[in-house]
Amino acid sequence: MDKYKDFTLEQILFAIGQHDDGAFSELLSRYTPMLHKVVSAFSSYVGSPEELFAEGCVALHSAALNYESTKANATFGLYARTCVHNRIVDFIRRNKPSDAVVDYDPDSVADESGIEAALIGREAVEKLLLAARELLSDYEYSVLMYHIQGYKTSQIACCLGRCSKSVDNAKSRIFSRLRREFGSAGDFN
Repeated sequence: MDKYKDFTLEQILFAIGQHDDGAFSELLSRYTPMLHKVVSAFSSYVGSPEELFAEGCVALHSAALNYESTKANATFGLYARTCVHNRIVDFIRRNKPSDAVVDYDPDSVADESGIEAALIGREAVEKLLLAARELLSDYEYSVLMYHIQGYKTSQIACCLGRCSKSVDNAKSRIFSRLRREFGSAGDFN
């Protein structure tokens, strides 16, 4: 690892792109304080901080592989921090204990605003997403999923390793195709 001490960040990122594990170890040692700082921001998370740190390491590696300084609007440090933050948020969302309890009221089952209506609405959304899956490319579908989850364009770009303009263009194509396919059944923006 000592051979990387004098490497510039660009040299380390290039070596990581060539699958050099030693270069990633050096990058990790340089960015460990940032990882700890981001992880500490999630102190209310009930799981172990080690899990969050591991997720942060995966995000840092992905950021190193996907960062292109010639196309980036941000420094690698900012890009990496955003990627780490977003991955940890995703991890927490995926591993959040399900404490949602369905309050069952037998009288509300037949009511239009009750469980039956909620299930019908959920079924409609699932059908829409299945149709979108077949209609869109893998990239466009990923953009749509992040958009539905409330991610901003810049965050989606970071997660997918693309530039914001690419995400904006994909969103435009997505909504155009969905409107064409489903008409005015809903507002997709």
